[in-house]
Amino acid sequence: MADLPDGVGRPGAVIIVLVAVALAALLWLGARRLGDEQTARRSFAVETGTLPVAGLAAPVEVLRDSRGIPHIEAVRERDAWVALGFVHAQDRLAQMLWLRRLARGRTAEVVGEAGLVADRMARTLGLALHAEAQAERLDESVRDVLSAYAEGVNARLRRIRNGRVGAPLELAGAGETFDDWGPADSIAIVKLVAWSSSNLIETGIVLDDLIERLGSVLARPFKPTGSGVQGVEIPSELPLQSVVRGMGGQPRGELLAPSRDLIASTAIRGGSAWVLPGRYTESGAPILVADLHLAPTAPALVYEVHLRGTGVDVAGATIPGVPVIWAGRNLHVAWAATPARAVSVDLFKETIRSEDGLYQNGTLWVPLAERRELIRVRTAGGVLREEELVVRSTRHGPLINSLLRPPERVTYPSRSDAEADTGAGRSTRVAGSPPEREPLALAWSGALPGDGVGALLAVARARDAGQLVAALAEHHEPVVAMVYADDTGQAGMQLAGWLPRRSLPSGLVPVPGRLRLFDWHEPIEFSALPAVRVSGSRERPATRGPRSWVIAADGSLDDGLTAADVEWLWRTGERSRRLVAALGKLTAPGSEKVDLRSAAALQNDVAGSVSGEVIPALLRLGQIGGALRPEAREIAQLLGRWDGEMRADSRGAAAYHVLMEHLIEELLREPFGAELYARYLSLPGVRAAPVVSALLVSADRLAAPGGWTDVDRVSAAVRSSLRRTWVSLSYRLGPSRDGWAWGRLHKLVFRPFASLGRAPGRALGRLPAAALGGDETTLAVTAYERPGPYQVSEAATYRLAVDLAAPDRMLSSLSPGQSEHPQHPHFSDGLGRWLAGRPSLLLTSRLLVEEESGELLLLEPPQ
Repeated sequence: MADLPDGVGRPGAVIIVLVAVALAALLWLGARRLGDEQTARRSFAVETGTLPVAGLAAPVEVLRDSRGIPHIEAVRERDAWVALGFVHAQDRLAQMLWLRRLARGRTAEVVGEAGLVADRMARTLGLALHAEAQAERLDESVRDVLSAYAEGVNARLRRIRNGRVGAPLELAGAGETFDDWGPADSIAIVKLVAWSSSNLIETGIVLDDLIERLGSVLARPFKPTGSGVQGVEIPSELPLQSVVRGMGGQPRGELLAPSRDLIASTAIRGGSAWVLPGRYTESGAPILVADLHLAPTAPALVYEVHLRGTGVDVAGATIPGVPVIWAGRNLHVAWAATPARAVSVDLFKETIRSEDGLYQNGTLWVPLAERRELIRVRTAGGVLREEELVVRSTRHGPLINSLLRPPERVTYPSRSDAEADTGAGRSTRVAGSPPEREPLALAWSGALPGDGVGALLAVARARDAGQLVAALAEHHEPVVAMVYADDTGQAGMQLAGWLPRRSLPSGLVPVPGRLRLFDWHEPIEFSALPAVRVSGSRERPATRGPRSWVIAADGSLDDGLTAADVEWLWRTGERSRRLVAALGKLTAPGSEKVDLRSAAALQNDVAGSVSGEVIPALLRLGQIGGALRPEAREIAQLLGRWDGEMRADSRGAAAYHVLMEHLIEELLREPFGAELYARYLSLPGVRAAPVVSALLVSADRLAAPGGWTDVDRVSAAVRSSLRRTWVSLSYRLGPSRDGWAWGRLHKLVFRPFASLGRAPGRALGRLPAAALGGDETTLAVTAYERPGPYQVSEAATYRLAVDLAAPDRMLSSLSPGQSEHPQHPHFSDGLGRWLAGRPSLLLTSRLLVEEESGELLLLEPPQ
């Protein structure tokens, strides 16, 4: 060490150098964090003081309560909508701009190639074009509200462009230009939500491929209209062509590109809502309870607000970018709009002469319509390149084949004559390209004249249930099951939205475009849509027997309609049956009157809806073929002792869910083929577990060979799955049985709502993972995607409960919080109470809000 510089080899000096480097790194990190916090705070909503806001005719007060919910007090209604636009932009601007980019097909400008699929989809659908056209057709009163709202948003945008406040930290490096907001932007977002909450394109294509592979009879149980598995046969050997497809080839050479990746956060995936009439409640007035099932994002898709002006006094859940209350109340009426799961998308197989640009319209060869879209894409170097998209359309709608992945070439073994003559071994030859899928045109109700804003604005002004229902007659999109109640005791459910009156059902698969029998000519009349009415203490059901309550969940809504009138996505009724049982206990003779908190507590119920026949049938099937191996026997015993509860700490719930995943794979993967199996399970709303459960019960009861319920095949799958479940639990959760808890598998992880460009290494805040109970069938809804891990992909992150006895009897919870800014106190302050299942009061009385908070911001017209 003598030839080294002085001090280098000395241990003390080395330690000093290391400590100095560590301190420098800590100081640098601290300075950077402080800089980020200072930058973030510049983008926070100003909550006190006075601010000038263009568009206001008179001052408006904004009080924020302890959860950060703004309470807007205006003299004029128009000023209230201006203020709503301003506070939306204060708390959720990055989210709003991202929603606008998704709707207008402009995400690739900020995220690059990752946004191309979503942009091509939005441009092909023409979301922005339809929104712009609808903005020109709006009723004057609706246009005025949207214009007022846009003025409020633009007031915030101008403050950012002028440097008076900071842009959200989430937009750092995203290349956002903060262009002005317009009425068409709000309409485009509604159309985006309507599209992402619909059956999409994937449903029709996957079901068509399933029929192509299995045949219509074998595929029947797995369609939304499937009626069971009894008597359905499966061949012992599939045709060679199907086997080849299942081993890597794609049905008809195509697979839909993953168009849902970027729009998954924009869907209202489901919901539950119910009303208890006043004769069951402590207050004597109806109680409405509802939740919305959303992807677990930070922030959530919805945002809570209360606004008051002449002619309007309303509180509830909005979607930032749209001045509409989706679930909430005014002084007289409460309501909740939940997805109806009705089919609003059809695919048509067109006959086209591409070389001439013509298609057959059923009578004549006519020209295809054509428009060109220019998509800008940010490259890795930050430069924008341009890509042209040519959209061709028939009378049904745009052709969507360009959104499909190109056909893949299939390899299979063969032996040529020359090889046979020379004695050469087997070789592989490449088959010609698989047959192209026929041209497909998309018909979607959102492309037709109409909007989803005007009717819901009228709902917010309704003074009783009759006015609310009358307002819904003009609702266009999305198709919703609206549950409502008023302070006179009237209540009900009304399906609302534009649904085609079909001469023939499509079966949710592509239909011949040349046959006009499948064309959409007019909507189903509003008076013919499913509805339930309850008036005071006397029930008046629309078409069925007397009811003690009103429910809209996952059960049937097709009262009095034929199959050709409305087609539905998967509605298993599992949660509806559980809800009926729970409400039956609350309202049984001799029961105490129900108060608001006990009604809201039903949203925490994790009792499973597993049929009492399933586990016994499964255990009996497992005994066929001899004694079970020790591992399988342990799982069988665990299920035999299980109480059916989907609690987070339940071992039985963990074993049941893992077992069902293995059973679904054992029974469906090989017949479907690996690729189609994965695509089918990823469809929005698909539920394979109820079909497999019915299959188990039928196989146990019939105990016969053949078909899906072949007893030897099913029992072998059960025995294999029992042992695989033991292996999976041991691998995932460890050997200790104490650790086999459902919540350790079923984790809730919030992800950012939008993946925008960010500075490298910049952390925008992460929320801790939470162990959850429940599943798709429990009232506390928590779903996970299949196939894949058990991480929560959908949850009831917004909950609402309203007692119509008084305006301030309102409970709500929103997880994780109101703000989109990770450093803000209201970014995640709603998570704790939501996880505890204890919603907070949503106060609307000015006096009570002032008592709770006292934060007051005065918005004034500019001088």
